[in-house]
Amino acid sequence: MAAYGERVELTSRSAIRGVAPQRVVDVVQECLGTADDEARTQVLVAPELGGWTTVTWPAYFAPRDLDVCRVLSRELRAVVSAVTTTTDEGWSHHLFGCGTELDRFHSYPAGLAWDDGDVHVLAQEWRGDFELVARVAGVDACAVRRHFCQATPAARDHPGRDRDGYLGLWAALGIRVPDASYAAVPVAPVWSAVTAG
Repeated sequence: MAAYGERVELTSRSAIRGVAPQRVVDVVQECLGTADDEARTQVLVAPELGGWTTVTWPAYFAPRDLDVCRVLSRELRAVVSAVTTTTDEGWSHHLFGCGTELDRFHSYPAGLAWDDGDVHVLAQEWRGDFELVARVAGVDACAVRRHFCQATPAARDHPGRDRDGYLGLWAALGIRVPDASYAAVPVAPVWSAVTAG
């Protein structure tokens, strides 16, 4: 875990399968409310690529992005892949289908633990099911399996500690992140409007 007082960079991205970017923008605005164009808080929606529309959430929006992803999945009747990365504590992946969380994985469970005793339990809770994820995404399970590998505190150089490790998983799922944005959606900085209802 990061040392006390050390700033941990936290970022969140999501990919929605089979939904046009404008429809994603519409549902994000319904969930979060809108702000004027001068707002500093923006949700970046990328053009659809390979059948997936990707979203980059505002800095430090996690875990609220999961509430919105659940709503996006339900309202759009779509599969949503959501990732959160941290500076040196790995990344997590959640898979939603029709508003239900289907799977979750964390590449470095020790980053979630308050003490050493929690790590084993957290590793089991966050081990994920690569076969289910592959089946839902319609891809080869072997391509997904290699990315469901958890790092331990003893293996500091393990690839599971790499904050960009999720990109390999996304590539296996057919998700690519475009270089350009479709829309920058200014949203209200008050997240209390977010409901998983």
